Amino acid sequence: MTRVDGSAGVRELTEQDLGDIVNGACLFGAGGGGPWSLGNTLVGQIIAAGKPVWLADPASMPATAFTCVSAGVGSPDAAAGGFPYDAGSHALAALASETSTSFAYVLPAELGAANSIVPMTTAAIAGIPILDAAGSPRAVPQLTQSTFATRGAPIGTVVLANASQRVSFDGHDPATADDTMRQIISSGAFKQDAGAALWAMDGATMQRVAMPGTTTEALRLGATLRAAKASGDDPVAAVSAFLGGTVLIRGQITSQKETTGGGFDIGVLTVSDGDGASLRIVNQNENMLAWPEDSTSPTVLAPDLICFMTVDGQPFSNADRDLAKGKDIAVIAAPVAADYRDPAVLAAFLPVLRGAGYDGPYVPIEELLPGA
Repeated sequence: MTRVDGSAGVRELTEQDLGDIVNGACLFGAGGGGPWSLGNTLVGQIIAAGKPVWLADPASMPATAFTCVSAGVGSPDAAAGGFPYDAGSHALAALASETSTSFAYVLPAELGAANSIVPMTTAAIAGIPILDAAGSPRAVPQLTQSTFATRGAPIGTVVLANASQRVSFDGHDPATADDTMRQIISSGAFKQDAGAALWAMDGATMQRVAMPGTTTEALRLGATLRAAKASGDDPVAAVSAFLGGTVLIRGQITSQKETTGGGFDIGVLTVSDGDGASLRIVNQNENMLAWPEDSTSPTVLAPDLICFMTVDGQPFSNADRDLAKGKDIAVIAAPVAADYRDPAVLAAFLPVLRGAGYDGPYVPIEELLPGA
């Protein structure tokens, strides 16, 4: 894998790659990670700008080079209304200035239709590669669920910025940083969204705390979906097979209730199949649990995946459910990557599950849905 300028371990992503990544990352986002529509728009802007996106193997990053997380933060519903193409680059430039650091790479915080692409806009504008790694193989509601947090990377200075505004603070620890970011966003200063730059780290630290291969995995899933649609195969079955998952229900969205506040979208969505079966999915931006209405317990718990797509093959998140309006959809459940089921990660998800109405321990999907 070689970049056009000869750098080992780096390759340029094609327009088809970018489209596949949006689709695959939207599914891995498990309802979160930003709107599919935003990711698709940002890809169009990257292509129109004519600046390449280089994807770097994290193992090729020099131990003494520096990277940081580039992201969009805030309410996904707000981001669906528009997000500045260059917001991430303003945050990166501010973090570089405040820390006197030259960043040779950026990386995403998580997988998601928008939050996998926002750092690509940052990388393309800066002319640097984006690492094929992240702090989570899915989207997460808080910084504390990231492996950057659970594996002990110092969070350092945090910058929120766009073209006209800039706020920075000492992150102190992931929980404090997350709470501070939500308070700033909730204040209205950034209209519930902003570019963010945080978790500055050298290559040695990144290789210790990040999960490698996340973007490539999203690309592979997106390519699988594209191939199924092109060949006339069932796209839902293709996605489920790739994820090693199971289809919980096929039907239509029959009710949804949601509130936005503190940088989160919190709600309950019900899908019914027309034959009397209904499934409730509780989300805090991301889908946290799936609960059949005729059951006394959930059938899937985060961090395992609860993914949305229309039966004709359109992935969507909680922020752009209009893509599913009037259509039959499928809810797919699948196990999260095994190395993300670290006890520290599972512990970090428990408070969110409590807030979603579940008071028990985490139980793997394989036990809740035997044969899944």
